Amino acid sequence: MLRKLLSHAVIYGLAAQAPRLAGVLALPIITRYLTPADYGVAGIVTAYVSVFTMLLTLGLSVVMMNSFARQPQRYPWVWRQLNGFVTLWSLVYGSLVIVALYFLVPEEGAAHRLEIALLAGLPIMLFTMTELQSNIYFQLSQKPLPLAFRSFIVGALGVALNIYTIAYLGLGFRGWFYAGFISVGVGFLLNSYHVYIRQKLWPIFNFKWSRIKSSLRISLPVIPHNLANFMLDTSDKLVLNILHVPVQRIGLYNVASSFGTYFLLASMAVTQAASPFYLTYLAQQKDRAAALQVRHLTFALLALFLFATTLGSLWMREIFIVLIKNETLQQAYPLAIIILMGYNYRPMYLAVMNTLTYREHTNKLWRLSVVAGVGNVLLNFILVPIFGYQAAAYTTFAALMYMGYSGFYIRAYKDSSLVPYYPMAWMALTVLLLFIVYELATMAITVKIIVTAIAGVGAIVAAVVYRRNLKLQL
Repeated sequence: MLRKLLSHAVIYGLAAQAPRLAGVLALPIITRYLTPADYGVAGIVTAYVSVFTMLLTLGLSVVMMNSFARQPQRYPWVWRQLNGFVTLWSLVYGSLVIVALYFLVPEEGAAHRLEIALLAGLPIMLFTMTELQSNIYFQLSQKPLPLAFRSFIVGALGVALNIYTIAYLGLGFRGWFYAGFISVGVGFLLNSYHVYIRQKLWPIFNFKWSRIKSSLRISLPVIPHNLANFMLDTSDKLVLNILHVPVQRIGLYNVASSFGTYFLLASMAVTQAASPFYLTYLAQQKDRAAALQVRHLTFALLALFLFATTLGSLWMREIFIVLIKNETLQQAYPLAIIILMGYNYRPMYLAVMNTLTYREHTNKLWRLSVVAGVGNVLLNFILVPIFGYQAAAYTTFAALMYMGYSGFYIRAYKDSSLVPYYPMAWMALTVLLLFIVYELATMAITVKIIVTAIAGVGAIVAAVVYRRNLKLQL
């Protein structure tokens, strides 16, 4: 039911993601003590950490989710074997990550190479698999409160430590890494209680290789897909670094892209709450009524995303003035508009990805994700030297649009789809809204107030009308 979806989204969002989003409120405090170079170093290192973390689990989260849905009595046995395998793998992999990070820290942070490598690398080695199991279990069990409580504690601690280490101790970019290491460590302790004490999901180190091999056959094709997601969300900063763009300008880009990250965190509240509904309806493979409900849910999510990003982009200049107490960093707000509007791809992408994943067509995902990711990287290498670092925002937007809408033309999806989604119409609307808010961003505040009021009234009317069609059940 819709009420259940919204209540779960509120729990995921207000409790789980609110402390992380509270980092936005910390910006007026910490940006006084940060420079574009600080943002540049942190952005580059964090980009590497993101891809290393993603590769650690070898895409096995897909197998864990499928086993939970299809084998509710046997999934603990599957999870424990996968945990044993990944735990042993992480010791070797994590050691290599620490060594790699040592040499990948930019020259501006060279004096703290070992410090940053250990703070960023050890959590990958020690904490990742436990967090993954905890997140998947509580999400698919529709028990958001424990997950929200843990996320609230970790997020609030991280924000407080950011303020303490950056504003009080004056550690600059190092403050982010100290805060991250400590808060993730606390999260590991909280996760361990639920995973190992309550659920008894201790790793089985004497696992069956046949189980691991069969799982990897399903999961490994997901890695290029996940890597492409990294290319879209994070690789821009690495490409800019490779092209020898000054770290200060990479820092400006990092500030702009961080607002896309904040929206991504907020949107995860809704998409996490929606996932069980998608799985329920996708299980009814030949039911047109179920397919219509999936479409209603997808359209509702997309309308919500468009409304939020459009208003956020309209007021982006004022948001930067209020939150970023650094005139140099405030210059990045136009790029933030472009990147933020790109994240409207997620609802339509979610519909395609859930369908292909549930049908175990994971080997088809690369056709939309890898093309988008590689295309983004190649366009950056071509356009950034010509048009400057700002071009990375435009290539990211284009790649995200491809990512969100090209999946509807994959044969594996078309063969199982029972209702049309009109992807080109939705993409055209997104592009049109981008042009409108980009032009209106510099308008007088009175004009923005009028536009916001009209949009708000229209959204309320649309929500009341559309709510009648959205009758979710579990």
